[in-house]
Amino acid sequence: MKKKVKLIIVLVAITLLLPIKASAVTLGEYEAAVEKYTKELQEKEAKIARGKEEIAAVKKTIAETEEKIASTEREVEALQAEIERCDREIKKKDAESKKIMEYYQIENGNNAYLEYVFGATSITDMIYRMSVAEQLTDYNDKVMKELKQLIETNKKKKAELKQKQEELNALKKKLESEKERIEEEVSGVEGTVPSTKGQIELYQKRVNYYRSRGCSSNDIIGVTCDVPPKVTPSSGGNVSAGAVIGENGFRFPVNGGRISWGYGGGHRGVDITRGCGTPIYAVAPGTVYYVGNGLDVYGAYMVLVVHNVNGQLVFSQYAHVQPGIPVYVGQPVDTNTIVAYMGSTGYSTGCHLHLEMSRYYGWAYNGTYYQYINNIISPWNYVPSPY
Repeated sequence: MKKKVKLIIVLVAITLLLPIKASAVTLGEYEAAVEKYTKELQEKEAKIARGKEEIAAVKKTIAETEEKIASTEREVEALQAEIERCDREIKKKDAESKKIMEYYQIENGNNAYLEYVFGATSITDMIYRMSVAEQLTDYNDKVMKELKQLIETNKKKKAELKQKQEELNALKKKLESEKERIEEEVSGVEGTVPSTKGQIELYQKRVNYYRSRGCSSNDIIGVTCDVPPKVTPSSGGNVSAGAVIGENGFRFPVNGGRISWGYGGGHRGVDITRGCGTPIYAVAPGTVYYVGNGLDVYGAYMVLVVHNVNGQLVFSQYAHVQPGIPVYVGQPVDTNTIVAYMGSTGYSTGCHLHLEMSRYYGWAYNGTYYQYINNIISPWNYVPSPY
């Protein structure tokens, strides 16, 4: 029974010492993320290229359609002119016909035709005059019939061209709508490209960093490689005067100072004030993994440190600090290390330190920003209060 109890105690101790599953992120996962987003970027670029080709093809078709519309309009105008010319020709032939009929009115008993025929000076001349009058009348009837037929044909063709014009205009409208749709689609994809490139850059930086720290693809970040120094009650050593250190090895980050804004109520950390330029110390032994102002949307300078608490990853963030940050990425720190100086960078109304902490996931370390904020904890869980 005693052996069984001892075994259970050992298993519990091992479980407590092992990092929790939530933070078990391998370098291979970051390498896979780079590959994933690179492939996604290639697919987006290919889609954009195809879209632009489609847009160019649609534009060409629109231009061709516009030319057909213009050509049809010219045909309609030409036909209209031809119809009007034929109308004038019919009127002219009609007038000529009336003159001819003055000489050819047998059915009405008019003697004008007879006078014209019998006015001949000879039999030959008389025959000629009769033939001329009859030919002129036949010719006139034929021409007028052809002209009327041409007018009807042209009117029919004009109606067909008008229909064709309407169809071409409808096609043009449809093509323009299709072009707008493709352009909108391409624009939408183009809008996501910077984000995808940002993801590639983010994960590639992580891959490069952890490779430089000796990590291989199967290594778990912060657990089997790039392991931060372990926090122990005795790890503080000789600290500066005025330092407040708890039994767990964590310290208050400033000598003196006051709390201007506590944790909770939408505030994810603790604000500490003590004047511009006040030295800020690491709250516990750990490793610096971020320095700069590229993460915060308002451009606040910050230092991010990862700690090892009994095999569990804990993260501390020091925000709004001055730009002249005295530590570098990869540097081991302890409670004697000045990691920054109190400032007012980013969205800030005065010099202060915003101390923020999380467990399991660290912003830009082994998780996304959303994983990080979902695991934010009160600094008072680890850091001792001087009050």
